[in-house]
Amino acid sequence: MRRLTCLELNAAAFAPFGAVIDGEGRAPESINDGTTQRYADLARLDLCANAGDGAPLIHLYVASARRFPLRLARLERHRRASQVFIPLNGQRFIIVVAPGGPLPDWERMQAFLSKPGQAVSLHRGCWHHGLVALNDSDRFAVIEGGAYRTDTEELDAPEDILLELPE
Repeated sequence: MRRLTCLELNAAAFAPFGAVIDGEGRAPESINDGTTQRYADLARLDLCANAGDGAPLIHLYVASARRFPLRLARLERHRRASQVFIPLNGQRFIIVVAPGGPLPDWERMQAFLSKPGQAVSLHRGCWHHGLVALNDSDRFAVIEGGAYRTDTEELDAPEDILLELPE
């Protein structure tokens, strides 16, 4: 049995899998008569690989807390669209990803723990685990391509992999 621990979510470590959406370290632009600070161009969306994929969609996910250690039974990917997870209450969450092409590289799987207020945009085709919420009723806005129902590929893990909750 293999154990996986969480790393801190940061842009450099997460870059092979997608973008961290966070204004930290960036200079905002003042808009709306100075009442709003805009952190622009934090992530690019890649939501329509094919003309028939349909318009991008926004969903609301209300998640249950996971129990730890969490058995990571499978990974999924979406080959025709990126996917964005935005916590609506500023809560932390865990994103589990793995490099790979037709198959995930299970040995190089990584888990990242977000800081409050961070969101992520996964690259199109990125292998990832389903949403890992830390609290019951955590709410997320999820942006994805219109063909998400037919664009989800799942693969079972070849061995038991346990994700441990960080201290």
